[in-house]
Amino acid sequence: MRAVLRIDPPLLRDVFEQSLMQSGIDVVANSSNFLSLLVDIKEWEPEVVFLTAPDADTPPSACGILLDEFPNLKIVVVSDDKYTIVDVGVRVMHGTDLSFESIHASLLKLLSD
Repeated sequence: MRAVLRIDPPLLRDVFEQSLMQSGIDVVANSSNFLSLLVDIKEWEPEVVFLTAPDADTPPSACGILLDEFPNLKIVVVSDDKYTIVDVGVRVMHGTDLSFESIHASLLKLLSD
């Protein structure tokens, strides 16, 4: 599974990237802003994008733009204490287990549906 990250701050991004790679997710790009995120998604065609947000229960407005442009994309929004996976058709999956195994299992479930 290919992933693009848009995670802040940089230290969290580095730790997150290492943990994802250990979980079998291939991180193909780290985007520094929304424009580079769009370019990276077009170039790498990832299955999933990881974003940080203050509140994972309220996905950022960027999710709608990304899903309009890339309807097969899965977006994982991560906050301090939970994650949300946003999918086309306003399908949303919430989770409070921030282990990468839990996130990976949730992604595999959504990708197989």
